Amino acid sequence: MPRILVLADLGRENYHVGDEAMGITAATQLVDRGFEVHIGTTNLKHSEHNIGVAHGYIHTLEFPSSPAEREQYLEEVRQHLLGQPARPEIEEFTQAMTEIDGILIAGGGNMNSTYGWLLYERAAYGLIAQTFEIPLVISGQSLGPVLTDKDSEILQELLSASRLVGVREISSYQWTQDHNVPAHHMIDDATFYVSEHRQLPGETVPDLPDQYICATFVGLDNEQIQHLAKALDEAYKVHHLHTVFVPHKGTPGRKDEDYLVHAAIARQMNSKPIVLPILHADAAVSIHRNAYVAIANRYHPGVFSLSSGVPFIGLIPDAFTDMRLRGMMSHYGAENYTIPLDSADATVYSSALAEIIRWHDDISSTLFQRTSQLRSFSEAWWNAVEQALTGSADLQNKLPVLAPAVSLTPQSWTPVAAEQRNRIYRRSLEIAQGYADQDREQSWERDYQNRRDRMEPISDEIRRAVKQNLTDAPLASVVIPTLNAADVIGHQLECLSRQVNAPAFEVIISDNGSTDALGAVVDGFRDRLNVRIVDSSEIQNVSYARNVGIEDAQTDFILICDADDFVCEDWVRSLYTTLKNHPNSYVLGQYLNVADTGDLSLENREIYQLFTQPKWQNLFIQEPNPHEKIEVHFFVGGASFGARKHDLLALGGFDSSYKRGSDDWDFWARARKAGMQQVESYGAAVLYRISQSPRKQFRRHYFYALNDVLVTVRYPEQVQRDISLLKQGFVLAKTPYRLFKYKDAQSRLKTFSEGGYALGAVAGFLKYKLLRQVPAPLLMKRSS
Repeated sequence: MPRILVLADLGRENYHVGDEAMGITAATQLVDRGFEVHIGTTNLKHSEHNIGVAHGYIHTLEFPSSPAEREQYLEEVRQHLLGQPARPEIEEFTQAMTEIDGILIAGGGNMNSTYGWLLYERAAYGLIAQTFEIPLVISGQSLGPVLTDKDSEILQELLSASRLVGVREISSYQWTQDHNVPAHHMIDDATFYVSEHRQLPGETVPDLPDQYICATFVGLDNEQIQHLAKALDEAYKVHHLHTVFVPHKGTPGRKDEDYLVHAAIARQMNSKPIVLPILHADAAVSIHRNAYVAIANRYHPGVFSLSSGVPFIGLIPDAFTDMRLRGMMSHYGAENYTIPLDSADATVYSSALAEIIRWHDDISSTLFQRTSQLRSFSEAWWNAVEQALTGSADLQNKLPVLAPAVSLTPQSWTPVAAEQRNRIYRRSLEIAQGYADQDREQSWERDYQNRRDRMEPISDEIRRAVKQNLTDAPLASVVIPTLNAADVIGHQLECLSRQVNAPAFEVIISDNGSTDALGAVVDGFRDRLNVRIVDSSEIQNVSYARNVGIEDAQTDFILICDADDFVCEDWVRSLYTTLKNHPNSYVLGQYLNVADTGDLSLENREIYQLFTQPKWQNLFIQEPNPHEKIEVHFFVGGASFGARKHDLLALGGFDSSYKRGSDDWDFWARARKAGMQQVESYGAAVLYRISQSPRKQFRRHYFYALNDVLVTVRYPEQVQRDISLLKQGFVLAKTPYRLFKYKDAQSRLKTFSEGGYALGAVAGFLKYKLLRQVPAPLLMKRSS
């Protein structure tokens, strides 16, 4: 019997009817299909009592609410899955998940930045599913609408790891299409919840009227409370309908959350409403379904009402509720029965209630007809979930399409409500998105300040670890080719002295003929780094300097960086681990470009944040194929590179016939021809300086292009660069015009860079392709 882990937002002390209902429904559907269901929960005892249907319970990971902290926590999970130690709860959770055969992330509205800690919790399950090749299904989700750029990346990664994805609204479905994620438009997981007789501790339900208005509210101000009290009293006076307030969220045994709002409305009313405490989903759902009409500014009361033929009015306080509530109501054609909360008064509420009461039978009949269609769709969806979890192939074309409903149109208040609702949506979304972006920025600023405040203790700790490493034989060798870089190499050595979770490593500075104070700078790091300088001045060429450093290395793991950049704090570990896990490979790390404004150091806030910020540990692997062109997924080069020493020696190292570039591509081409695997590692990141001098950029890109032509002439199958003579000739011809037209610094910098590359491409074509002046390779003498 396959063991399936169901994750919903379960186990909270503050009981949430909708979350519990979705989790119970998902678990029940799987149990009915023969699965052994385990529940991911924050409170084992709580869920054992309140759910009951599961075979077992696993304590889920609880992520911090701070964006910076949750990003770092997720990265710790990612690193642990790659073999690194982690805090005990991560290790215990990961171990428990190795016993699971499939994962179902049940529905909810938490895949956004507003509830980012829940998004990241789900992202951890996605990483586990990928690592252990566990089938993953994501059901009944709302995506966004508020997402920071980082959270959007995390969400896309999570959805892409899933075999089957279902989203509840057209807007969420559109998000998946915009991000090339296969998905299905569906209904909420709890739509057809089956009530039993479970109860919360101390739960009692009084006798209710035969006909009543079911009401659920949260977060109302005094004016809104007065308006609703007046409207509900009016409904009793005219239509003889009592109001029953049903909390959707609250702590059992306490009067909090929704109950406080309901009690405040009841105190303003004369019609003696019934104010219920928080109830188990079994009782709460039944009360919603037995109502005559319903009104709420929460989501699931609408789900339970409409699916039972109960006319429902949704009150919209913000963009998040608007997207979810109207998205759900559109499944029944009832999306126009919504009112913007901020701009309504008692008259609007009374008019809306009067209308759905007057047309109750017609609306209810229409809802029941639609419910029959949705029930068939729901059954097909859960069958598809079963197939996905058991490994059935190609589900994308087997599910029926969720057909749209015919929209119902209220009589009197719709046009005004629609106009106000759209205005409130735009304003609310703008505010919420701004807050999310600011919250993330401020959280990283706090993290930066905390790290800066603790820098000396951390530095002492790192220094002690390095001293211990000085007594151990190094496992990796960092090679830095250097020529007159005394003014910048200290920053790179500082980065290397602050590496985290790194193996013991040596640093070999290959001096290509420096005449500055290089030795004095290096001496300042000998108490923190196993560092030495070797002489490579015989041939002044970066490739030659790299080769001399490689030959001098004591280990077989060679990691290469430049003197003027900043390797990130886990650069050594990432390159070393990747090389160790992929023996027949060379590894390329990503470049994170930073503008060289002349004041770059770890004291710079942007540099320090990039240095410490967790990096994705994704790997792109290009399997050995001597005749396949080299493909890269991010900007790469010799400034973040790793390979085994024996492979480097066997291939002759780097070719010193290249001047100022493309020697790295030349090595990769030879490695590919020799049958080596190419691995790109996001984690092996380096902050790469981009000069802001137009003259320097013109000269740099000229040599880039010149050497790109040379390497493509030598290895036309393996290396294909953008050196079309026609294209680059056109760029070169337009360069004077662009310099005349664009006067701002960034445009001129771009023009000089592209113009330099175009000129180099034309010169390379003439020299290497037309005149065939191709130099002989200049490799290591020790090549074999």
